[in-house]
Amino acid sequence: MTQVSARASWDICTGVSRDTVNNQGLGSKLRDAAPAVEEAAETYRAAALTSSLHALRAQDFQIAGVPNRKVSDIVYESGMRAGPGRVIYEEVMEGRDEDLCPMCRHSEVSELDHVLPKKAFPALCVAPDNLVGICEFCNSKKSDVTSDDARRVLLHPHFENVSTDVWLAAEVIPGTKGALRYFVDPPSHWDPVLADRVRNQFEFMEMATRYGSRAQQTLGGMRRIFDTQLKKSGATGLMAYLKELAASHQADDLNGWAGVAYDAWAEDADFCRGSFNGTGTPAAGGRNLGLRNYKITWVRNKCRHTSAVRYSVAAVGDYADLKRAEEGVSDVRIVPAR
Repeated sequence: MTQVSARASWDICTGVSRDTVNNQGLGSKLRDAAPAVEEAAETYRAAALTSSLHALRAQDFQIAGVPNRKVSDIVYESGMRAGPGRVIYEEVMEGRDEDLCPMCRHSEVSELDHVLPKKAFPALCVAPDNLVGICEFCNSKKSDVTSDDARRVLLHPHFENVSTDVWLAAEVIPGTKGALRYFVDPPSHWDPVLADRVRNQFEFMEMATRYGSRAQQTLGGMRRIFDTQLKKSGATGLMAYLKELAASHQADDLNGWAGVAYDAWAEDADFCRGSFNGTGTPAAGGRNLGLRNYKITWVRNKCRHTSAVRYSVAAVGDYADLKRAEEGVSDVRIVPAR
């Protein structure tokens, strides 16, 4: 992340704004707002450091005498994206340790997001602390969504780090050739609010479906290797091989979908006996009847959620049972996708 202050960023992005006969001194109004912008950024940073962004109110982050949309269009769009502040934009996008999106750890970073929406919180529209590079999917899902519920606030990539604890888990769905169900399994020492926030972000960003699809793609390319390992050293040898792969991936990312996938496959006795090839003696009694696309919906916190899945006829029922067992979930419905 860039080391440019919010005040400096604002000064740079408003420096070319001019007063004209028709704009009622707009350029001066924007430049004169710099002290208020600096104070707003300090308030924002203090809230981010204490995980209390949900307590901030949009009315406290306005620019006096200038409509929100005009601030966004002039200061961010013209001043930063297409103006002298472009260098700050690029520093934020490039100033990351990794290329993966910090919101989902799944896709590559491609867009700049405002943690608090620029049109609702215009004083923060070019504050570097409020700018995060994320992927197109997460940016689209996140949109301008905010919450005053502490349990539903998305994690702030600049100020909150849950990567040092293992919280992501997966298990082989019974009746499949290794299809995985990903879920959040927070450590016992986590604060309940943090645990709920991670669960909410996991669900909101559809990470279970996205990780499951990636794992299926990986499994398709690894089946031949797994089969060779199984024939060479038996189920115990394959399990050890999978554990080595898991450890290698988890050394780089404890909660990466790949490391968790290899670990889940290693922990499944049927998988290690060959169920990934439709051989062995699967615990589900050989119920893999072929994969189909389904749409599953459920209600949580009075809101209906939708996800697309690809499982066998039997396994999608198991998936539904697992979904029903999740805390706060009701009215789970499954229909074949058209």
